Amino acid sequence: MKLLRILILCAVVTSCANYSAKEQLDSSAYARLLKHVAPYVIKKPDEFAYDERFKAENWPFYDHFIELTQGEISLYHRNDSASFFFFEHKDLTSLYEHYRGLGGYFKSDASGNITFLNLLYHTPRLTRVEMDKRRLELFSEMVRKGHIQRYLGNRKYVHTPNQDFYYNTKTNRWDYTKNSSWKFLEEAREQADSLVAN
Repeated sequence: MKLLRILILCAVVTSCANYSAKEQLDSSAYARLLKHVAPYVIKKPDEFAYDERFKAENWPFYDHFIELTQGEISLYHRNDSASFFFFEHKDLTSLYEHYRGLGGYFKSDASGNITFLNLLYHTPRLTRVEMDKRRLELFSEMVRKGHIQRYLGNRKYVHTPNQDFYYNTKTNRWDYTKNSSWKFLEEAREQADSLVAN
């Protein structure tokens, strides 16, 4: 039984080896991809609004975050209609060495600009060993099936989406579900904004 598990794991790792973003893309294509994806996967600072995330003057913030957290697109696969990716970074809010990652896909125009992006999952904090294993499992499932349904609800693999949050492709951000237990924060913010306006 143990030998069978080892063989399956080796098969998964071998089949995913061709997903390495840095092996598939030359350095300029990789840098361009990272710059285009960064505003979608890196939490914006409070200093600028959501509609300002994609402005060129804010790129230094993303460049600094990537350098500070060793952020990278580690996995990439392009098919006829979409490009799949996995972005991972060191979680600096953790007291220990942990990593987090986001997986999804995007569509782009002839100039390479992203026209649509959907994040399918955000991992919980993972150790380096856990990240190396789970990112391959999640990514392979996403590329093969176009979703990761069987991992949803498994907190060892997926932090969001969950019963409280989903990825809103219209606003390009994680948003509250209809019955989210966190919705009170949005309501409190709206009340504070109305008090300031008056």
